[in-house]
Amino acid sequence: MDMWTIVRDASLVNQLLLFLLILLSILSWGVVLERWRYFRVAKKADLEFFGALRGSLDATQVHRIAEAKRKSPAGRVYLATERELQRLNKHDASAWAEVLDIEGNILRVDGERGLPILAIVASTAPFVGLLGTVWGVMVAFLKLGGMEGQPALEVVGPGIAEALIATAMGLFAAIPAVVAYNIFSAAQRNLLLRSEEFGRRLVVSIRSGGGF
Repeated sequence: MDMWTIVRDASLVNQLLLFLLILLSILSWGVVLERWRYFRVAKKADLEFFGALRGSLDATQVHRIAEAKRKSPAGRVYLATERELQRLNKHDASAWAEVLDIEGNILRVDGERGLPILAIVASTAPFVGLLGTVWGVMVAFLKLGGMEGQPALEVVGPGIAEALIATAMGLFAAIPAVVAYNIFSAAQRNLLLRSEEFGRRLVVSIRSGGGF
């Protein structure tokens, strides 16, 4: 008896739980691939943006570099801050510091997109698998209780097998979600640190020289 036969012959409850775990796993992997691409592109673009900023630059040059590196989160924050300050007609260091901090929240929201899904899958999938395990064992014992004489393994075996499959599927969905959540949380912290460091250096430069 192979695994597909066991799943096909499993109880309706366990089939539904396995289907739910498969959906959670697919959803989780979709988020993993999207976030992996987002943080990879963001880090590369930030490094290119900061590399282009080396040396003495004025506001026009910084603006031009930020326009050219629009995939850089730090560059996008700079452009958003610049637009807001132009609207407010303020250009002093205090205004830059305040608006940079406000616009930096965009990165926080954008970077955390999808992470709650990974957290939900990581925390709930093992319990869904455990429910399937309990149900499979219960089915096996009910069959065992209805037998007379020496219990046969072929009678209770499928119930135990579907219970173990539910456990394995729950872990299969949860483990990648846990690992990805921690990796992307660290990547998000690094992204925010890069942007905040750029903002602090920019404000210090403005305060010290009245410009960039």
